[in-house]
Amino acid sequence: MGLPSRAAFKLEELLARFKLVGEGGRVIDLGCAPGGWLAILARTVGSRGRVVGIDLATCPWGAANVITVAGDIADPEVRLQVAEALGSAADLVTSDLAPKLSGIAERDQAKSQELLKAALELTRELLKPGGAMIAKVFMGPGFEEMRALFSRDFARVETVRTRASRPGSSELYLIARSYQGQRHPSATSACPSPARL
Repeated sequence: MGLPSRAAFKLEELLARFKLVGEGGRVIDLGCAPGGWLAILARTVGSRGRVVGIDLATCPWGAANVITVAGDIADPEVRLQVAEALGSAADLVTSDLAPKLSGIAERDQAKSQELLKAALELTRELLKPGGAMIAKVFMGPGFEEMRALFSRDFARVETVRTRASRPGSSELYLIARSYQGQRHPSATSACPSPARL
């Protein structure tokens, strides 16, 4: 399907380096439009796997192993659609979410962190124990606090800058591995566990 964007090269690099999912895997891709990451993930999991993409924008996709859902990741109904489409708990959640930039650094950073928290809440609901997450983040105020949130749920969390990132960019990726499962009362489920669907 090709590599539609620079972002696709970034994901390809991360998957090759960390080996987070393979043939037959199940993946949720947050912020999937325009489809660069979907292409890489669909190829990685193959015909026996499944990728479910979510975005506010419609993102039609022709591959048999890809399903896309249009909606807000914080919406319980959207999360239920994703769980049903996936069929079982995910091996990997990827997040390329980014807010519409206002040009005001503090506001943009706060919006980015809100999206990241929503992504983590969805992950707590739909990722299997031992699973992994790749999340785009931006270095700035509150970054260490966000990393600490991930460390509560994953045994291993590290920060990576890809070779495809532009020089001087504050963009980083959190690689979170060995998900420990929902251990915190505050991590409420908005939809049933996919294992019970």
